[in-house]
Amino acid sequence: MIDDYRLYLHHRWMEGCTNAAALTREIQQLGYRGDINTVRRHLRPYRTGTIPTDAPLPHLTVRRVTDWIMRRPEHLTETERKCLGELCERSPALTTTTEYARRLAAMVRERRSEHLALDVWLADVRLDGQRELPTLAAGIRRDHAAVLAALTTTFTSGAVEGNVTRIKLLKRQMYGRANFDLLRRRILLSP
Repeated sequence: MIDDYRLYLHHRWMEGCTNAAALTREIQQLGYRGDINTVRRHLRPYRTGTIPTDAPLPHLTVRRVTDWIMRRPEHLTETERKCLGELCERSPALTTTTEYARRLAAMVRERRSEHLALDVWLADVRLDGQRELPTLAAGIRRDHAAVLAALTTTFTSGAVEGNVTRIKLLKRQMYGRANFDLLRRRILLSP
């Protein structure tokens, strides 16, 4: 639980705030759901004088590393950039995956209308030889027209999906209480 707040606690300790109760309140405002004893245990090495000179590295999880890969490189902090760089040095496969994921994310974000960019990405992934990326590319290839339409047009099915969700919610609320006519009226008359 404390892993997400280790960097914050380190920086606050280096700023001179050594009160565990105050630090607990601060990180609780940031979303921490643990108690003060966990914070005290985390701060014990600091109190005994073994304060690391540089900030501790964030706890690595698949979700965190995926977030670093999918975020724009300029939006990463120096620590995140350093950690991702070290991981990529250790694993050439991760370096390749990061490159392909960022290229695909850039196409989606910028809605590039050039269909060749997608085709080049698919060809590069097919030739690369990693196991997971060709599976993703095969799925994109199966729905090539839909993916290309998503990249080139501004149309979206978001409004339709929102209405489907609303109808399902109304149906669940009325389960076993009314007949189809009442459900139909409620769907048509609700905002």
